[in-house]
Amino acid sequence: MRTIRKVALAIFKGGKLLQVRTKSQEKVFFTLGGKIEERESEIDCLKRETKEEIGCEIDEQSIKFLTEFEDVAHGKNGAMLNIKMYGGKLIGEPKPSSEVVEIGYFDTNSDKKNLSTIAQRTIFPWLKEQGYIN
Repeated sequence: MRTIRKVALAIFKGGKLLQVRTKSQEKVFFTLGGKIEERESEIDCLKRETKEEIGCEIDEQSIKFLTEFEDVAHGKNGAMLNIKMYGGKLIGEPKPSSEVVEIGYFDTNSDKKNLSTIAQRTIFPWLKEQGYIN
């Protein structure tokens, strides 16, 4: 079984996690971040993806590793998804750019139809348990 490896940046506001929806996804929001390119560090990937997806820089002093998740990748025919999640603070106001069409903030009370499989089953329960989100 193939494993897709990604890094994600968790941005929290009012007990909720920032999520993004791309043009290719109909209603589902995903964590901010993406796949690491060749010769790119995890932090460099987070900085690049954050700039591409929401037009913001990251306060480098605020970046800290939170945890690693692994579950079935949403809509990828049985592939697994491994996400290394970091927390951080943005410089600037997030707004959709390039492939992102919508930004939203979600918690465990949000409508599940808007969340990916890994968010519902793995990420959101852990973030709630750790006190990051409602």
